[in-house]
Amino acid sequence: MAQDLVALSSDYRFWMQKLSVWNQASTLETQQDTCLHLPRFQEFLRRMYEALKEMDSSTVTERFPTIGQLLAKICWNPFILAYDESQKILIWCLCCLINKDPQNSGESKLNSWTRTEASGLPRSAEQSD
Repeated sequence: MAQDLVALSSDYRFWMQKLSVWNQASTLETQQDTCLHLPRFQEFLRRMYEALKEMDSSTVTERFPTIGQLLAKICWNPFILAYDESQKILIWCLCCLINKDPQNSGESKLNSWTRTEASGLPRSAEQSD
């Protein structure tokens, strides 16, 4: 698991940079790059979900302090969300961030943000299993 987290952290930085580029420009090249990398990105997102579901909220924010930014960038990228599989995995990741019994204001804010982001996604993503 530790080795997987090291690889995931490295991939996390790569995809965070990619998402920043993708979200800053809506050129044909950016769209093509998004579509070209989408299968690899979906695999990363699936691995991220597998890691998130094994962690508590404090571990998540310790290991991935910008997880909210990463997921928000995904929520607002129509080329990623155009695929039901991406939507489904994104919803799974967002659900991992919700803490049923928030212990502090940080966890409460994360819950609120997660619910807000999830409510803005297309309805088909929430209905997929």
